[in-house]
Amino acid sequence: MFSYQAGNITIDYTVEAVPNIQEITVNVCPNGGVKLVVPRGLNQSNLHFIIAKKAKWILEQLGETPTEAKEETAERQNEEIHNVTQAAFVPSFQDGDKIPYLGRQYRLNIVKEDKTEAELTFRAKFLATVPASWNEQQTNEGLQALLTDWYITRAEDKFQECLKSLAKQMDGVPGQIEWEDLQNEASRVKADGTIVLNWRLLTAPMSTIELVLAREIAKQTGAAELFEDAAERQQWLEDNTLVVF
Repeated sequence: MFSYQAGNITIDYTVEAVPNIQEITVNVCPNGGVKLVVPRGLNQSNLHFIIAKKAKWILEQLGETPTEAKEETAERQNEEIHNVTQAAFVPSFQDGDKIPYLGRQYRLNIVKEDKTEAELTFRAKFLATVPASWNEQQTNEGLQALLTDWYITRAEDKFQECLKSLAKQMDGVPGQIEWEDLQNEASRVKADGTIVLNWRLLTAPMSTIELVLAREIAKQTGAAELFEDAAERQQWLEDNTLVVF
């Protein structure tokens, strides 16, 4: 359960993270419950911002009227947005979920065994083995950590593979790049010129990853568009978000 303080009224709300959707829905139930239905991958700050933007509408649906507050500075308003019950947002995983990797969807199988540590393997599907003693929250938190580590571990190999391929086709290709969690932003360049890719790009086909990287290199070297099928490679980014789970 999450909470947002609107004036003198507290809005309590729950969150349902659903795979393979892009739109966000705010539901106000007759019994006064507020529920967000969101794509997997949104962080807690995203959720707070959504509720803050919709607070007036939510209160109208609930028939509530908060006391008018005095004018507040932008800093104070920002503080209000984050004035919530401390609770980490963790996606929900179900056996049979589809997990995206390099442009394809792979099934996630969850198995509970009498063991103390969780582990994850990948061979044509994701197989997660978790302790039978874990409750739902522990299982979701454990799977989130396992999958995140799995993607980040593979980011080095796959992004380096793209670098080697581009080095044969264009000049000015750096020897190394970095990767971070950039949410839904595909890439970024640091002040020192270092190219940073979103590790979540591993959800995209290799051809699309190459396009993103080649364009960042071209910005620095002034090279022309490298790929004749650039529009096709770009289309994946237009049709999809970089939501992993």
